[in-house]
Amino acid sequence: MRMLLAGWALCALALVSPACAGEVTAGDVKRACDRAANWLIEQHNLGAGTFGKGKLAQSPGVVALVIKALAGSPRQYREPHGPFMTQPVKYLLSTQQDSGAFMQAGHDTYNTALAVLALQALQNKNHDTPIDQGRLYLAKCQTKDGGFTYGDGFRHGGDLSNTWFGLSGLRTAGGKREDALNAKAVVFIRRCQDNLETNPDIEARQGENSGGAYYKPGASEVGTLKTRTGAEVPKPYGSMTAAALDAYLHAGLKADAPEVKAALRWFSVHFSAKENPGAGATGYFYYTWAVSRALAAAGVKEIDLAAAEGKPASKVNWAKALAEQLLEIQDKATGSFVNKDSRWGEDDAVLCTAYTLQSLSQCYQVLSAK
Repeated sequence: MRMLLAGWALCALALVSPACAGEVTAGDVKRACDRAANWLIEQHNLGAGTFGKGKLAQSPGVVALVIKALAGSPRQYREPHGPFMTQPVKYLLSTQQDSGAFMQAGHDTYNTALAVLALQALQNKNHDTPIDQGRLYLAKCQTKDGGFTYGDGFRHGGDLSNTWFGLSGLRTAGGKREDALNAKAVVFIRRCQDNLETNPDIEARQGENSGGAYYKPGASEVGTLKTRTGAEVPKPYGSMTAAALDAYLHAGLKADAPEVKAALRWFSVHFSAKENPGAGATGYFYYTWAVSRALAAAGVKEIDLAAAEGKPASKVNWAKALAEQLLEIQDKATGSFVNKDSRWGEDDAVLCTAYTLQSLSQCYQVLSAK
């Protein structure tokens, strides 16, 4: 396996963060992608098709995230490149049930959406049938409130994270746009956004009209905030605002939609490359993955940062800022990433590195585009 990796590894000289040598370039980002990809390949459990030894190693969703990260990297790995691609794909397909779900008890929507994204990225027509079956299953995971929950038959209401995943899987699978499903999803996403113009819920009426989003109607995973009027409302945060933005676009809203404009307004005040805004270190790598996807999908290259604390308004190239930070924190010896905050599984280096390789690959695409 190490002999195989030696053939692919082109970044042995990138042991020191390029950020130390000056402004980060697309070439620097590509080398960082190579290092992250090589580390993930080294984690492949030959014969098993899984990655790493952690508690998430057998999760179909994590295997799918790695496949998607490698396929979407600048080197665009595919199955002919070796067993580190063919075996994980075989393992992933083995987890699909007759229902179409890629199953791990309690997380069927997440796993199925990620599996569909991964298989689609491989551009292999042999996977069309499992992709179509996965897509049909995802459509069943939408609840009466318009959101998506953890799987078909779950009685919990929807949440924004599952809804973003569900819509991502449905749209990436290339199926026809389902107008009724999308319309219901938009109604749900609105109820997760602090936006007076489109959210009828009391939390929005009492909020700050910031445009930010939270986990589900009336509830945030990072607590509450007290408004200027003294009301306690769900606290918006970066990963969910990015999820809302991307989900709106998947559901068919355009850049001039008030919901989309409100989410971008929130980022003009709160965008950060160094933390998950509103949540700090918690969920940071999920955030980098979500925000890079959302801003790229929205066609945003620069964020107009609003004036704050006596500082003038300014513009930031989000891809460059995010890449600089990720290269700064990439493990100098291995090329991997891991979060010191363990919430949402981010103490697992395979999970964090798979998220981050996708984030860096998105930054590379933006920075190398003419």
